[in-house]
Amino acid sequence: MAPRLPGLALQGILLFLFIPLVLYLLLRQPMGPGWSVLLGLAIIFGHRFLARPWAMKFADVRCLWCGRVGAAEMVPVVAGGRTCPMSACSDEHAARARRFLDVVFRFRVPIAAGIFVPLVWLVASSLASAFGHPILPHHTNALVFRVVVAVTVLVTSLAPIVPAGAGRRGAVTRCPFPLHNLVLLGIGNTLRVFRLVGAWWLLDALVRR
Repeated sequence: MAPRLPGLALQGILLFLFIPLVLYLLLRQPMGPGWSVLLGLAIIFGHRFLARPWAMKFADVRCLWCGRVGAAEMVPVVAGGRTCPMSACSDEHAARARRFLDVVFRFRVPIAAGIFVPLVWLVASSLASAFGHPILPHHTNALVFRVVVAVTVLVTSLAPIVPAGAGRRGAVTRCPFPLHNLVLLGIGNTLRVFRLVGAWWLLDALVRR
């Protein structure tokens, strides 16, 4: 019988909410470009010290794919230079997680470029504005960020539908990005958020064009 861990799902949701908070700070800049970006960067670098230990503490009882409590199969994942003892509640969820992470690892360079290049540009241009030297209007920088990131996460979210040859049992499963951000909700739920937010950002960009 799976252990009862009341509030575990809520804890994961609360830790995940730091991510939309960062996006709000970077895109809306409620405290101005300087302080908003600095606070957003502080959250980005500090979040891992809360989220990663939490994710690893429950890695052997929470499903890597759906986030539910229940470990039917171990799914070790190499991330950040170490092996993380993740688990899955079923063979099907284990296969989906392996397949997704395998595709993400193979295409890690374009995925990283589609996320981090617009992020660096947004941060740099915002700080330039804070010092009185704007490069482009903030709404233009924010629009570019949202469109590029939206396309990247939408395409990435389709990784689990690749043919079943990828992510086979016995192969080394690697994650090139911070694993804890994916497992706070479970990979499957995180991908649903990616699809919703990505579609919303693209639709909003078309409306505002």
